[in-house]
Amino acid sequence: KSSPQATRDFIRDKIQAARILIESIEQRRNTLVKIARTIVENQREFLDKGVLQLKPLQMQEVAKQIGIHVSTVSRAVAKKYLETPQGIFPMKYFFTGGIASGGDSVASTRSVKAVIKEMLDSEDRHNPLSDQEIVERLRGQGLDIARRTVTKYRKSLGVLSSRQRRAY
Repeated sequence: KSSPQATRDFIRDKIQAARILIESIEQRRNTLVKIARTIVENQREFLDKGVLQLKPLQMQEVAKQIGIHVSTVSRAVAKKYLETPQGIFPMKYFFTGGIASGGDSVASTRSVKAVIKEMLDSEDRHNPLSDQEIVERLRGQGLDIARRTVTKYRKSLGVLSSRQRRAY
């Protein structure tokens, strides 16, 4: 038979454990909200205009802005989604590298891929664009990009080379 004091101690311990759990859940929620707000602040043009306006953003930048460790950002956004006017995206989608584009601005990898895809979708099938021609067009738009990078992006989009795309 347990004593009333042992019962009280048991209940006190369980209440304390529950409080710690609730505080941990609340801290996780607050961290996720801060990360989401920072993403929204940094990607406002994407939210308003679409993927071509996606800016490069690294987890390190977000971690620094909200004062937490980068690994905390990485764990917090894993398997989490953000509903936007452009659709629902995994939170990791918003973290992307970039390519220099005219002056001090930088275009995100995803937006450059979207521009390349747009070019390839509208090309003449009898005279498809070579990777070098894509580079020249992108440079005309102020994007400084290497041919091998265009090749890598084209392949990642699942698009064949110009020779293989040619329609006779």
